[in-house]
Amino acid sequence: MLIFTIVLTISQMIIAYLIFNWEVKANTRQEHANNLLKLRLNSLKQETSLIQESITATRVLHHDLRHHYRLLYALLKDGDTAAALEHIKNQEEAIQSMNKG
Repeated sequence: MLIFTIVLTISQMIIAYLIFNWEVKANTRQEHANNLLKLRLNSLKQETSLIQESITATRVLHHDLRHHYRLLYALLKDGDTAAALEHIKNQEEAIQSMNKG
């Protein structure tokens, strides 16, 4: 009877150890998965920020381009081709200086 009790106690201890070990491994896997999700979330936040900046820059360029076309249209409509060509030249120089800087 004593041997049976000892074997039963040892068996229960082994089972408790195995369950504890399994839970520790499961928690470790879950923490690893959570860390990967946090990295992916941070990456998505940065990508979203870059996209928003790009959208803002595109809107500014669209606005500026629309005004340049209106100015050119007005100058050409008035027959002031010299001023229109000068404006185009100035814009080209501004673009070239931005590309160098």
